[in-house]
Amino acid sequence: MLIVDGCQFLSDTVLPFHLLPFLPKLETLEVRNCNSMKTIFDVKCTPKDTSITFPLNKLILSNLPKLKNIWNEDPIGILSMPNLQEVFVDNCRSLKSIFPTSVAEHLEKLENLKVKNCERLITIVAQEHDKDQEIIFKRLKVLDLQNLDELTCFYPGNFTLSFRSLDEVHVINCSSMKIFSEVHKIHHSIKWYVAGNPEPRQESDLNAAVRKTFEEKVRILLPLILCLIVRVGNLSMSLGFILSKDKKVKFHIKMKSHKFIVLKF
Repeated sequence: MLIVDGCQFLSDTVLPFHLLPFLPKLETLEVRNCNSMKTIFDVKCTPKDTSITFPLNKLILSNLPKLKNIWNEDPIGILSMPNLQEVFVDNCRSLKSIFPTSVAEHLEKLENLKVKNCERLITIVAQEHDKDQEIIFKRLKVLDLQNLDELTCFYPGNFTLSFRSLDEVHVINCSSMKIFSEVHKIHHSIKWYVAGNPEPRQESDLNAAVRKTFEEKVRILLPLILCLIVRVGNLSMSLGFILSKDKKVKFHIKMKSHKFIVLKF
């Protein structure tokens, strides 16, 4: 196990590629509370004829405000982690994706993926290249996504995602999520958890579940804010909402001076 905690002098990377061969038994890596850290695995400028299979099975990243990527370049053909079983990412607000496509293609043993409080995260698996093939998550059982304001989807590309063991999915406060993925397969119904409801519902189509979650949110908010007039002293305000083309709920406050304040939800 390797724990990197509060190392403010590390401003670039945790593990340069040339150090990886010296860690043949490293199974758990935890990096936390490093305010200047920008990347975890440095694979830039690595010779293409060099290849390492890294034994890591657990990766924990938390409170890394400047972390931009976990791999600073797609490690295709250079670095693979086929034993990775658990990934936990929390409060990494500059991170935009979790896995490059080439890493996701070899996550056959991944069982638990939890990502929370990463406000700029756009997707879980990045679209590195377009091909017509399949990414198989053979053992993934739990997918937990919470408080990801900018998350639009799990994967934006054309690969087919196959989930053979998926049991439960948590999608909590992911207000920008429009779709799960273009093409995916699940081989049985799964438990789908949403905010405000401790009891899951059974779903067999992940895209339909995402749409239903969004529609339910709008239906709950609609009667509460459709027609609310607030009067403070001589100031009169009306509060309403609109549903934008990108399916975000936008609240607007109209004041007596006809100026608007727009708040995105």
